[in-house]
Amino acid sequence: MRPKIMIKSLWYRLSGWRFSQHQQLLHIARQRTLGATVIACVAFLAISVRLVDVMVIRKPTCDIGCYQQECQLRQNIVDRNGVILATQLVTASVYANPKVIIDAKEAADKLFKLFPHLNYDTLLQKLQSNQGFIWIERHASPKMQEAVHSLGIPGIYLQQDQKRAYPHGPLACHVIGRCDIDGHGISGVEQAFDTMLRAKEEVLKLSLDIRVQHAVRNELVTAVEKFKAVAANAMVMHVETGEIIAMVSLPDYDPNRPMKNLASAFNRNTLGVYEQGSTFKILNVAIALETGVATLNSIFDNRNPVQIGRFKITDFRVPCRELTLVEALVYSSNIAAIKIAQRFGPQVQKHFMNKFGILNSPILELPELGNSLLPRDWRETAMMSVSFGYGIAVTPLHTLSAMAGIVNNGYKPAPTLKFVPTENRQDRINSFSTNPCVSAQTSKIIRQIMRIIVNKGTARKANVEGYQVFAKTGTAYQSAKKGGYGSDTDRSRTTSFIGGFPANRPQYIMIVMLDDPKPVEGTYGFATAGWNVTPTAGQIIERIAPLLGVKSSLKEEQSLGMDGMMLTSLNSNEDGDH
Repeated sequence: MRPKIMIKSLWYRLSGWRFSQHQQLLHIARQRTLGATVIACVAFLAISVRLVDVMVIRKPTCDIGCYQQECQLRQNIVDRNGVILATQLVTASVYANPKVIIDAKEAADKLFKLFPHLNYDTLLQKLQSNQGFIWIERHASPKMQEAVHSLGIPGIYLQQDQKRAYPHGPLACHVIGRCDIDGHGISGVEQAFDTMLRAKEEVLKLSLDIRVQHAVRNELVTAVEKFKAVAANAMVMHVETGEIIAMVSLPDYDPNRPMKNLASAFNRNTLGVYEQGSTFKILNVAIALETGVATLNSIFDNRNPVQIGRFKITDFRVPCRELTLVEALVYSSNIAAIKIAQRFGPQVQKHFMNKFGILNSPILELPELGNSLLPRDWRETAMMSVSFGYGIAVTPLHTLSAMAGIVNNGYKPAPTLKFVPTENRQDRINSFSTNPCVSAQTSKIIRQIMRIIVNKGTARKANVEGYQVFAKTGTAYQSAKKGGYGSDTDRSRTTSFIGGFPANRPQYIMIVMLDDPKPVEGTYGFATAGWNVTPTAGQIIERIAPLLGVKSSLKEEQSLGMDGMMLTSLNSNEDGDH
């Protein structure tokens, strides 16, 4: 044995008891340190696994991150002048992770006190579930957000959210539509352009002018109150481009609030289907002029009623004599309308109605569009009824579009709710300059006769000085107790006004309708179009023409002066628009 080893061995033996105690203490310390380290590592691993499980593996399908990202992508909607009509607001919503909640009943009790409108049993059931994510309250107010934060309930959180907001409330609700609580468009242009609005593109610019929209709605609200009408609607369209400048339907609703009355969401302009009454006589006369079966001096005898099945067709406040074509339209004679139609027949009538777009589904950037209700068998009887606006039901959009084509030298524009930039206007106008529905000459004559109706006939109360308003009125009865068309006191009615300005070169055309207006003080017991919807339309024109930049001119257009016709000799016909 080497000397050094022997010395060490002897030293260990002499001090063995002290060495053994030192080694034992060191060994114990190492074991405890190792044990604590292992426990800490296991705990950390367990927490990590749990977090991955809750946040990734068992993450709900409708996760908050994706939802928030989708909402942020929804673009603004603005009017033609850039005024915001729909935008996104940053809010916060309350959600829960039931897997983290310690006492579901206690959490449900506290949350129910803050949100008493929730169903307690449903709330408790959700909090006791095994889901990783549930909504508690969407778009909570700042006060409620603070209250939820103060509760300090584990598993109850606040998440930044997005909410669609409509700064003008109900002003353009039927056009803009609304979104559901998750920000998906469910009506109006919100639905029609949902994909585009959710993409990273520019704002959606509509053809609406919110100033004109306000003026139209304000006058309709006044008319509904004054004439005790059930509802009302109106549209203003640019004649050449087809841009819808205003579209109002009453009753309306506030898209910022939960809808309580679903009937308020009904867009009467595009979805409502109605018999249009005497406004259709414009189409009737246009067909007669275009086919050459009648001229301005053609004579039609209205002295004897016409029998259609069990109905006897008569006139109301129309001179009982022979009438020229112009007089027949200005006086709005039902009998003359039938005799005009008999000259060209049912098949020609149907052909032109198709050219006017009456028989087709309307085209517009809205999901709420109604189809025409047409005669089952388009023969003599149907032709007679259609000639004065009965037996066929269409949307106001159909009528407005057809009339726009007739007064626009025969070129029928396609209605649109999208703004047409200045640089694209002429291309759009040129796209309509093929296959006119009537000739330019027929269009000019129709405008001049409609101008006479404003000067001398049923639309006199819409004669706004300086704007050369041209128009036709109509009163369509909705029901009758005794049948026939002569009584004016025992049935409800729809009154309508279709017209535009200026007559020499139309820029804008509009349709205004009142549903079941009542006789009031100053209407002398009458409730037909000449007494209610016509003055309403006149008020609208007086307000919107300056907004639209239409210059007032006191220079009147030239008289027809055709075939020796003395148009100025026509007597006033205040209310004969049946």
